[in-house]
Amino acid sequence: MTNNPQPMGLDIEAIIEGATAREVTVPLCLAGALQGEYEALERQLMDAAATVGQSLAGSPRTQVAERMEALREEMTRHLVEFRFRALDPHAWSDILAAHPASTPDMLFDPGTLFPAVIAACSVDPVMTVEQYKRLATKMSAGQQNVLEQALWDLNNTAQQAVPFSLLASATAASRTGEK
Repeated sequence: MTNNPQPMGLDIEAIIEGATAREVTVPLCLAGALQGEYEALERQLMDAAATVGQSLAGSPRTQVAERMEALREEMTRHLVEFRFRALDPHAWSDILAAHPASTPDMLFDPGTLFPAVIAACSVDPVMTVEQYKRLATKMSAGQQNVLEQALWDLNNTAQQAVPFSLLASATAASRTGEK
C-alpha cells in the first residue's frame, strides 16, 4: 500500500473572500468645445491633404496639425475617467425588472434603466440618478451611448478568465530585449 498524499482541494471560503465584482473604467472628454474645434480642424486637414504637390513646410496643413496636437494635450486635461462596478446578478435582475418596457418589442425602458444602472454601478465618482441626469444634459448622445454600452457589457458580458493583449505582450517582450 502506497502512501500518496491527497491533492489539496480549493478552499471555497478563501475564493469567496478574495472574489470581487468586475470593474470598468470609461474615459470621456467632457470639454465639448475643444472636441468641436478638433473635429473642425480635422476636416480642414483632410481638405488641405487633398492639395497635391504642395510643400508641407509652413503649409496650412502643418499649422492645422500643430493646433490639433495642442488641442489633444488640452483635451487630456479635461478627460474624466468614470469607474463602475458590476451589480450582483440578483441586483441586476431587480433593476431590469424595475424599468419595464412600455412596448412589447423592448425588454426594458432604456430612458429610465440606464440612469439607474449608471448610478447603481458608479464607484468613482459616486453619483445619484439625478446627478447623472444633470451630467447627461452636458454630454452628447454618443457619449451617453458609450457609458450605457460599457455598463451593459459590464453587467452582461462574460470576461475572459485571464485577458490577453497581443500589443501588451509584444511591448513587454521588446522591453526585455532592450536590456
